Amino acid sequence: GLASSRRNVKVNVLSLFADEAERWRNTLGDNHFVVNFREKDGTNQIITSRPNMITNDPSKAVPGCNLIIFTVPAFAHEGYFRAIAPYLEPNTVIVGLPSQPGFQFQCCDLLGIGGRTSAIVSFESLPWACRIGTFGREVQVLGPKDTLACAIIMRGCKPLFPILKTIQYVIGKEPKLTLAANYLSINLLADAVVHPPMMYGTWKDWDGKPVAEKPLFYQGLNEFSANLLDKVSSELVQTAKVIEQKYPEMNMKDVIHLFDWYKLNYKESIKDMSNLRMAMK
Repeated sequence: GLASSRRNVKVNVLSLFADEAERWRNTLGDNHFVVNFREKDGTNQIITSRPNMITNDPSKAVPGCNLIIFTVPAFAHEGYFRAIAPYLEPNTVIVGLPSQPGFQFQCCDLLGIGGRTSAIVSFESLPWACRIGTFGREVQVLGPKDTLACAIIMRGCKPLFPILKTIQYVIGKEPKLTLAANYLSINLLADAVVHPPMMYGTWKDWDGKPVAEKPLFYQGLNEFSANLLDKVSSELVQTAKVIEQKYPEMNMKDVIHLFDWYKLNYKESIKDMSNLRMAMK
């Protein structure tokens, strides 16, 4: 929705999930897709647009594209890499938004000859939280992060446009996109491993019976899960320090504790910064 609303940007949507592309086309019909964007000051901006194409056929979606953005869960990355590989054009920019650890390696391994001149852009997280209003018709953006870091591996790519500036134009003015020192920093950032400790802490004592209410995820973060997150994050920070000690040429300054990451990326949204648990809630 946001990308399609930008001047001189043509968006092809590729969905390989079951009949999602067909359902999306049928639901949208001749209407515009609506993005209800909630600004940080509480006001809402309504943005309408239409993608050029919604399809499950990579032979239609990929040719002619010089910027490909992955916005699917990490478990689906491999399927999309394999699907687009035969149709990639030279000097394409491949973006993981977010990338999650291993995105770069899959990209190098699965994209074949076409991928050898593709730049790989790996973002640490999503730029905002979203909620579907009506499938295929409307989405609500609940608020952008303040900043968002990425790593870029050029791999011989000669892009047709300035990479970071163009992605910033596509997603909008916020969050402010920044360049990390290297891709290893992106892989070690604590945000990439937030969910497993939270899931374990939430369900470790579950008796297998249905619960009375849907449990909240971030808002329902308990003390045990918060302590796990703190330990995991501290271990990643220590790992980064050891890497830099052993290989001084590796700048690992971007690997920071999860609490510091939240204070950096949500400084205008967090009401209680007394500890990690309260910041995430």
